[in-house]
Amino acid sequence: MLPARLKNLFSRYFGFQHLTPEEIEHRTLALTIIVLITLLDFTYNLAFYLFGERFTWWTTVAYFSASTANLLYFRSKGNFRLFRNIQTTLTIALPLVAQVAHGGFSGGSGVVLAAFLAPLGTLMFASLRTARRAFFAYLAALLLAGIWEYWAEPAPNNLPPVVHLLFFEFNFAFTAAVAYFLMEGFLKNKASLLALIKAEHEKADNLLLDILPAETARELKDKGIVQAKSYPVATVMFTDFVGFSAFARTLTAEELVEQIDFYFRAFDDIVSRHGLEKIKTIGDSYMCAGGIPAPTPDHVSNILKAALEIRKFVADHRDKKLNEYGYPFDLRIGIHTGPVVAGVVGSSKIAYDIWGETVNIAARMEQTCDPHQINISEATYALIKHEFECIYRGRFEAKHVGEIEMYFVNG
Repeated sequence: MLPARLKNLFSRYFGFQHLTPEEIEHRTLALTIIVLITLLDFTYNLAFYLFGERFTWWTTVAYFSASTANLLYFRSKGNFRLFRNIQTTLTIALPLVAQVAHGGFSGGSGVVLAAFLAPLGTLMFASLRTARRAFFAYLAALLLAGIWEYWAEPAPNNLPPVVHLLFFEFNFAFTAAVAYFLMEGFLKNKASLLALIKAEHEKADNLLLDILPAETARELKDKGIVQAKSYPVATVMFTDFVGFSAFARTLTAEELVEQIDFYFRAFDDIVSRHGLEKIKTIGDSYMCAGGIPAPTPDHVSNILKAALEIRKFVADHRDKKLNEYGYPFDLRIGIHTGPVVAGVVGSSKIAYDIWGETVNIAARMEQTCDPHQINISEATYALIKHEFECIYRGRFEAKHVGEIEMYFVNG
């Protein structure tokens, strides 16, 4: 709203260039209004003098001197609140005194109207309570001006009617113009703030969607809690790098995070493209599931496709990583299909998770897998055997579960 050069000048001279753009705008506007009111009062008094009235120079000098002292104190101490309160009082008092000095409402052309800028400006620069006090002070000034004119019955001045009319028009136009630009600035700042709030709200929503499934995130926002849900059929996949714990000791913390991030970002992309839900990562282990939170008939096929793509991605980078770090990043993948329970646990650092024997068996599938292989259970094999090429491995012992028939997926 105000020229950038003017804002830079005032902010540098009075030492508030470190504030937010909105605060700089407000303070520059307050200082500009002081200059305008000083010029208005001087021009007003000069016009009366040119038409044969007395030159009431003392009103301009008093306002200018008090404002200058207030500005200098503000420049040295930086107390904007005190500066604002003093200036609000001066801005109400000066038009009132000028109107009384020139003959009341009619004789003074209603110059007290300019005092309305004080409560209006305070509404922007201060709290609602302070602005309300300034408004009632303005109403008191109007009442005082009316009472004085009623009892004093001032004699009419010698200004021609056309000059009175011009003064009335100017006082209304000046006050209306400043009021308009004050409100325009307020609305611009409000729009800017609302846009910022909207952007931050979208960031928060996106962050929540990164943590929780979309359906779960909506339920959490709408109800404040997430009800645990049972899924009769879901497919869980675990991945794990072979011998990674020993290899990790040879890396710096930065290198360790960088390599894990490189692979898991790729896994995230693959999982997302196949309509699966990432559950969590634990060290170098990656866990995802299909068929939750929205059940889909093709989730088993999709999770096998994702597993093949993940295996290919790791294989494509194997030689490069082996030459660079002496470690091939060979991967084991385990998959099992069965019932799970899903939900959100905790009240802080919330996390979407799944539970049940299916999760345990999927973890055993990964642990009993060979490097660079995809190991699936008989339950998963039964659902995809006509679509994928698999090799029967035999029956293997799974801890806490017993023996399970397992298959390697070739493609």
